[in-house]
Amino acid sequence: MKGTPTRRDVLRLAGAGTVAGTVGLAGCLGGSGGGSVDAGGDLTTTGDETAGASDGDGAWRTAELTDVRTGETFTIEGLLDRPILLETFAVWCSNCLRQQRELIEFHETVGDDVLTVALDIDPNEDAEKVRKHAEDHGFDWRYAVSPEPVTRSLTAEFGSSMASAPVVPMVRLCPDGSATRLKDGHKTTAFLRERVGEC
Repeated sequence: MKGTPTRRDVLRLAGAGTVAGTVGLAGCLGGSGGGSVDAGGDLTTTGDETAGASDGDGAWRTAELTDVRTGETFTIEGLLDRPILLETFAVWCSNCLRQQRELIEFHETVGDDVLTVALDIDPNEDAEKVRKHAEDHGFDWRYAVSPEPVTRSLTAEFGSSMASAPVVPMVRLCPDGSATRLKDGHKTTAFLRERVGEC
């Protein structure tokens, strides 16, 4: 083996392996942020909670993002007139693609009552690559490239695995500003409908 493997090499290998192995790896990378874990394994925080970490500044809520499909700028906080599913992903991640295909079915059942925002967390992927991914697969929700401070803020509040695309990270936000980190791995339409129904 030549040299030390990079973080990207490890994540690629994890993407080819099982979700359980990836979750184990992600758990070794750092803390889980703040909040409480419910019986379903979801981590809940409130809009005011900062998880006690230096980067738990809520930047992910207020940072201006650009929808790669439309060029429109937005903030997560500015979309909170209905529930939001916020997923972090990478174009190369097969687990993410499977989840995004499930989101098509989910949106066919809930319509515009729930928004989805997909944030690409791979620093090696640009807006054009993400736009092409959404277009090629027929995904019509908001896609943006996550600026490094946004990714750092998400990991500070919800744990380091928010930056591990193969675990299919997702946060549910309710119009009251509360945010819940959903369980890792694939989430069915029924599971997502139940979770947004809790808002």
